Amino acid sequence: MFMFSMRSFLLVLWSVWLLSHGVANAQKLQLHETTTGTEASLRGVAVAGKKEAWVSGSGGTVMRTVDAGATWKRIEVPDSAELDFRDVEIPGPGTVLLMAAGPGKASKLFRSVDSGKSWKLVLQNTNPVGFFDGMDFDATGMHGLLYGDPINGRLDLYATHDGGKTWRPIPLSARPILKDGEYGFAASGTGITIQDGVVSVATGGVVARVWQSSDWGQSWQVANTPLRAGKESSGIFSIGFLDADRGFVVGGDYTQPELDEGNFARSTDGGKTWNAQPDVKLEHKACLRSLGKSGVVACGRTGVVVSWDAGKTWQPVQGGGYYTVAVDQDRRVAYLAGSDGRVASMHW
Repeated sequence: MFMFSMRSFLLVLWSVWLLSHGVANAQKLQLHETTTGTEASLRGVAVAGKKEAWVSGSGGTVMRTVDAGATWKRIEVPDSAELDFRDVEIPGPGTVLLMAAGPGKASKLFRSVDSGKSWKLVLQNTNPVGFFDGMDFDATGMHGLLYGDPINGRLDLYATHDGGKTWRPIPLSARPILKDGEYGFAASGTGITIQDGVVSVATGGVVARVWQSSDWGQSWQVANTPLRAGKESSGIFSIGFLDADRGFVVGGDYTQPELDEGNFARSTDGGKTWNAQPDVKLEHKACLRSLGKSGVVACGRTGVVVSWDAGKTWQPVQGGGYYTVAVDQDRRVAYLAGSDGRVASMHW
């Protein structure tokens, strides 16, 4: 009798814990899919509020919604028909930055301060082997960093301290020296993140590593991760943090997306060390973002998954696969973008 009562008591406690951590709501999460009216491959997404979001992608495609995804309007960017916009960021009200990824001069950065009515080219890669991968801003929206594939063995880096109006290259001597065959992935623009003033840049290829700087690129430390690496198609595709200590990396091999081991790792010391999670089976993911508290969402061609216990367990979200996701934690809404102009929103 005592054992039965104790077991019942423990089950009640467990149920309360699940509810308090949001796990009980995991199965209720679903994607609200909408159409943009384009067939572009969408790789960039940003949230500017509960009802406003931006997506960007191939063919110079840039689209904006101001009614929570019910309708999407195409935003015209001059001379961009051949560009592939892999990242979009909104550092402040009305300010939008679009990053085009491509070889040499095809890597460009545009800025608008009037919600897309007009645009200015603020940065362009002039090196034939250059290739922009992603950018991020801190919480103030004033300080940001953009990174690209290595040039002459060193990571390509640019910093801004005025909300993206001007960008200056990080001095060559301060840029990390990468291994031959080590580079970033421009899969979702989230191979870089800034958390509490610390910049983290993820790499792949022959190794899967995390580079960190706490002085806006003037000096760097590097940490190895246990993620799948060794091929041009493998490594870290996205990095994110819940807070100053808890971080996550996801990726894998995009040519073998069904492989579900070696695609996820966690850090509990701010990214100084990374640990494999043998019990976590995740197929290849291209993007990971924080949902706040202990919540995390990850997506890829293989589908969307969420965790409410800081990455220890994961549950699938009903819906298709998406390349990238952006989150507004305060308004508890996320927007996802993927192939064939597909977009979706998720509320929790």
